[in-house]
Amino acid sequence: MPNFQQDFPNAARYLKQRYPDKEAVSSFWHWATLALFAILCIATIKQQLLLIGALILVAALLKGPGILLFGALYSFLVSLFPPIGIVLSALFFLFNLRLLTKSWRVNLVTSLFYLYPLGLSLLRYFTHWDASWQIGLELLPGLLLLHFVMMQVYYFHPSARQVAWTVLATPFELISLVLPKRFKKPFRTTSVPNRPKR
Repeated sequence: MPNFQQDFPNAARYLKQRYPDKEAVSSFWHWATLALFAILCIATIKQQLLLIGALILVAALLKGPGILLFGALYSFLVSLFPPIGIVLSALFFLFNLRLLTKSWRVNLVTSLFYLYPLGLSLLRYFTHWDASWQIGLELLPGLLLLHFVMMQVYYFHPSARQVAWTVLATPFELISLVLPKRFKKPFRTTSVPNRPKR
């Protein structure tokens, strides 16, 4: 029996991107991302920071052990042969650049996911539009925009779970980028100057 995907891989890939599966839009991950976005939009700045802190904690619990294991393996390889550290660092830098250019659409969704609620919080702070109908009117365009932008992203990244995880783990990724990689002279010993005896 002929297999269309094996016989015509380029056409199959084009059709899959052009007409993606509808299951990504109807998945739990898509609607959970929209629900978290709505909660972020409704919340005050303190509540937003608490929710983002909870997302960082969950991402750290899930990604942290892998990062520690990878760091130990990297340190072991570099201790065996130090010049391999330069090669591995350059290789990982190129992989990160490739990932950044490949997933720029997901990065736009992530920017919308976090910056729109921040903009709404600033708008409410400076204008005092705190009535529930005003909050609903502020939320609706962002919710529809995020829904349709995510539908467009699914053409290129069909896994709704992967897109949601990338969006939700971004605060952890940003914090891990900002944290110092190594400490230089963390503790300085203070030397007591010797006084000449009289």
